[in-house]
Amino acid sequence: MTSDPIPAPVSGEPERHDVPEGGRSGFAVVDGRQVHYLEWGRADRPGVLALHGGGQTAYMFEELGKTLRTTHHVIAPDLPGHGDSDSPDSFPMNRHAIAATLPPLLAEFGVDRAAVVGASLGGMTAITLAKSHPDLVAAIVLIDVGHRLEEAGVQRIIAFMTKHDSFASLEEAAEAIAEYAPRRSAARSSSNLQRNLRRRSDGRWVWKHGFGRMHGSQAPPVDQDWREILTGLDDDAREVAVPALVIRGGESDVLTDEGAHDVGSLMPDSRVVVVPDAGHLTAGDNPEGTVHQITSFFSEIRW
Repeated sequence: MTSDPIPAPVSGEPERHDVPEGGRSGFAVVDGRQVHYLEWGRADRPGVLALHGGGQTAYMFEELGKTLRTTHHVIAPDLPGHGDSDSPDSFPMNRHAIAATLPPLLAEFGVDRAAVVGASLGGMTAITLAKSHPDLVAAIVLIDVGHRLEEAGVQRIIAFMTKHDSFASLEEAAEAIAEYAPRRSAARSSSNLQRNLRRRSDGRWVWKHGFGRMHGSQAPPVDQDWREILTGLDDDAREVAVPALVIRGGESDVLTDEGAHDVGSLMPDSRVVVVPDAGHLTAGDNPEGTVHQITSFFSEIRW
């Protein structure tokens, strides 16, 4: 979905924050760290915790939150080091460290148990949380992620996230996104870019994540061992006893059909579906198809 860019503040007026359609945008201090979150629905409804992918923000779940707001309580945080959330000092950006931040976050919102929807890195974190805190997780949805990912597709993501340290304008950033994700026109990307970029004091725009600045302007070598984050993920998945849905983008170059069914086979109560006209960024490429699969799954498991 699209929305108009946030207008520049008039001199003397504070900058307005981007509130998602049908929902709320706010901040909470959890374990001494400021967390930005999006929220839809009422606290007395079934909980849904939505975890975005690496380099993304909570806004990727705006279509899901808008759809579920009358039936569920949806919380979508910006993960540590992403969006407008703080990152603890020396925070290791891995699934175990991220999962450890989630129980106190759920407690902050009074959520005893939630279905966890995770895209890419968020999906790995969903598996980790279900294994380490099974009492908190009612079900999991994995969006284009598993324990077997394709080298070429992952390297393409790394190259995109680390290629640009900054941009001279939002239009330049939109062109870079359109090159990586052709399904998203430069105009559509530009309309939402202030959710993913912030302006530096020198006027240039930088991503609201640290991957590009962490690695410099050049992409890491192709033989970089990015697979370390997947170590033990298959063993953790075998211990997921709750209902699970594995969603694959029909044109994804990161998760193959075989990879989707492989991770599904590790979890005893799982099902695998394909969302057409979508790549690895499934929830953004085809939000209607992705939301339909998630809502159908929740209906099936009566959540």
